[in-house]
Amino acid sequence: MATPSRKPAPATPTLGDLLQHVIRKEGLGKKALQGRRLAQKVLAEVIGENLSRHAHVISVKTGVAVVEADSAPLFQELEGFRREELTEALRNAGLKVRELRVRLKQS
Repeated sequence: MATPSRKPAPATPTLGDLLQHVIRKEGLGKKALQGRRLAQKVLAEVIGENLSRHAHVISVKTGVAVVEADSAPLFQELEGFRREELTEALRNAGLKVRELRVRLKQS
C-alpha cells in the first residue's frame, strides 16, 4: 500500500526576508524616503517655510501622497484651498501622485 504524498513544509523565512517585507510595506526603503523628502521640499515651496514646519509628508506610495497638518486651520487650507495646487506641484516635481490626502494630526 502506497503512502499518501505530503507537501513539503514551507520554508521558514529568513530574518532578511522579513526585514525586506517590512521595509517595503512601511515605505522605509531608499526610494520611498527620497520620494517623501522631495514631496516635503515641494510642500515647503508651495505653502512656505513657516507653514511647512507644521505639515509633514507621511507617505508617498501607490499614487497617494499623505500630508499631516498639526492644526485645524492649516488642515483646512491644505484640504480646501491648496489641494489642487499642491497635487500639481508634486506631479511637476516628478512624483506619480494621482491623489492627495490631508489629515489632521491627533494629539
